[in-house]
Amino acid sequence: MKGNQNCSGKYVYCIIKCPEDKKSFGNIGFGGEEVYTQEYRDFAPVISDAPMKEYEINEIEIETHRKVVEKIMEEYSVIPVSYGMIFKNKKLLSISMKAGYKAMKKAMKTIENKAELGIKVILPKGATELNGQMEQLKSDFIDSLDEIAVDTKQLKIFSDRLLLNASFLVDMNKIEDFSDQVSQFVVKYDTLKIQYSGPWPPYNFVDIHILGKKQRGFR
Repeated sequence: MKGNQNCSGKYVYCIIKCPEDKKSFGNIGFGGEEVYTQEYRDFAPVISDAPMKEYEINEIEIETHRKVVEKIMEEYSVIPVSYGMIFKNKKLLSISMKAGYKAMKKAMKTIENKAELGIKVILPKGATELNGQMEQLKSDFIDSLDEIAVDTKQLKIFSDRLLLNASFLVDMNKIEDFSDQVSQFVVKYDTLKIQYSGPWPPYNFVDIHILGKKQRGFR
């Protein structure tokens, strides 16, 4: 929100290693506001001015948040921050950065020069011919992709037909190898539906929340 700063705060999209000077990423934030860095030691939250409010689930705003983070990913390794994190001013943001500094250092070591890739494997309707082979199929996917990935997180299975729902943390220079392996699976298991997504910010591989509802500061 432009104009009345009493109604505006500092919205945080993600955290990066600190550039030497203030870095602007253009007017891509909420309401067309400038997205830029605020230095804190060797880290920098990527922020913009935005309305001080409770950020409820809103598809347009979530998409804005996502697009900003993906833009930053083009140049930097990012520590993702939960949607809806906003501070009244830069001083309060710096206080939270101080509280979370050790967590940020640990997180950056985990995710630097890496991205998250997602895989969902969906069984065909009435997949009786696959009875007794489900675990073997699942192991084939995970074992092969684990050889390329740095880390793996198996996510919630929300459908009886969903054989695998997993995220993989992959070095940037191995994304092509990972994609090639997925392509081989598509050919090998042509009766299965394989959904491949990414690269994404590594949301499933860091656990950092700024002033979250359940706990203030980072965790």
